[in-house]
Amino acid sequence: MVFFVQVLAIYTFSTECPVEEFEVPASSSSGRGSLAGGGRTMGYSTVSHFNLVHVDCHAAAVRQMRGRDEWESAALQNANTRCNGLLPVWGPGVPESSFASALARHNTYLSEIARHHRVADVGYQSTVHDAKLLLLRFARDASFSDKSGGGGPQSNMHLFPYLLHMGLYVLNTTRSAPREDRNLAAFMEQPRERWLESCYAAEGPVYYAVMAMLVAPPKKWKRMRLRVLQRLILAAHCRAVHPARPPRALGDRAVKEYDTYKQLVLFFALVDQIYDQILGLVPVSASASDSTWPSALADWIRNNDDTIQKTTAKILRTFQVK
Repeated sequence: MVFFVQVLAIYTFSTECPVEEFEVPASSSSGRGSLAGGGRTMGYSTVSHFNLVHVDCHAAAVRQMRGRDEWESAALQNANTRCNGLLPVWGPGVPESSFASALARHNTYLSEIARHHRVADVGYQSTVHDAKLLLLRFARDASFSDKSGGGGPQSNMHLFPYLLHMGLYVLNTTRSAPREDRNLAAFMEQPRERWLESCYAAEGPVYYAVMAMLVAPPKKWKRMRLRVLQRLILAAHCRAVHPARPPRALGDRAVKEYDTYKQLVLFFALVDQIYDQILGLVPVSASASDSTWPSALADWIRNNDDTIQKTTAKILRTFQVK
């Protein structure tokens, strides 16, 4: 007899927000301030206390707590931390149909958060932005619990690979990896005269540093990471000198104090550590095509929970010390 494992899910808390605070839409000629609520791409930012629950147990608890809000009840099981989502974990013994059903429910929760705003689709691009915003919290030394009331750096570093897996699942099932690989290549090959403009795009250098994890294996990352770092440093400099809109030319080329570049340098260091310490563990033969990377990474994350937890803790220790 075959016993199917129930779907486990991570309690999460998501809030709507612009995906890029410096975004200036290509059609806009106005400054950043006038874009608030009227031009920037909206998405959501997810944090977690990293408490897990069986999806069926959550549903049963909600039924028993009649008259109480679903998430008010769930907070009691989540160390009194606010939550409004259940990010499923696709364990090795869980049927894909069960995982897909749980993921569809989680996407419904995200859609509810974003329904009054301009979030066109809860797809893998939204998940990449979400993962990007999570890493930026580390780079900025920002709070993870200011709105949720619980969860810190460790629980949210544990969360990150599962956000990646969520994006990978949709990327793979929609067969969008080849397109995103081409988009990444096009971004990396942009002529220098377009670099300034990309500093103010929603899908700019910060976005593509995270998208790279989904479509570019470690050997490819090593070839492109210096260019990514250059683009991130330029973005930090340009935004500091021209915070309102992309300039036609960079007027002030003088190197600024380190604090001007610190956030995006730390962001890059974190991405590079994740590549080195986690993604580098994925078994990929030297002769394998880059096109096999998204499915290989998704499968590895699915089957290596214990290694992921130990490695993310190590990455956090390294990041906090250095």
